[in-house]
Amino acid sequence: MSRTVCDKCQYSAVTCLCDDLVTVQNQLNIIILQHPSELKITKNTAKLLNLCLKCCTLVQGESDKDFKILDTLPAATTALLYPDHDAILLDKINSHTKLFCEQLTHLVVLDGTWKKAFKIMQLTPKLKMFKKVSFATVPTNRYRIRKAPRADSLSSLEAVAHSLMLIEQCDPAPLYQVLDALNDKQTQFMPEHVKTRYLNP
Repeated sequence: MSRTVCDKCQYSAVTCLCDDLVTVQNQLNIIILQHPSELKITKNTAKLLNLCLKCCTLVQGESDKDFKILDTLPAATTALLYPDHDAILLDKINSHTKLFCEQLTHLVVLDGTWKKAFKIMQLTPKLKMFKKVSFATVPTNRYRIRKAPRADSLSSLEAVAHSLMLIEQCDPAPLYQVLDALNDKQTQFMPEHVKTRYLNP
């Protein structure tokens, strides 16, 4: 028997998040390139960003042929959120970083596991035309219900919320509240001993 899914948030009826959604009036255009495998993940947070952010576009795919949207982005004022040795660190404030952030119009985000994000990078050469941005210090992971293999892993929602705070001083609290609601809804029917394992660091 197939489960009933909410038409708006695409979560099941018992984990519907519509009452918890917020509207964030961000100015920076967030472009999320989502690996197709994430579509089947009920705990995926990219769709929450697409529902909450004023300026957000979600595109599924793996390579250049899927991401035609990249051709429309201004290379000089678009950044790719991706950790690399040459990435501009958004939390290392200096005159260069400040000017760069003030000029940004678009931020590209890869949604998937580290392995899948790396695959998108390899299959999408067009991403090389954008400067990379990252963080010197990764904030504490609040996304307890999906275990990550790396200590510096953040959900897409957390990474974007932190980026918006650093780039345009956008309050991340409303997005974090939606994430907390997701944590609560997804663990509400778990036995207490299992829930404790998920929600405690």
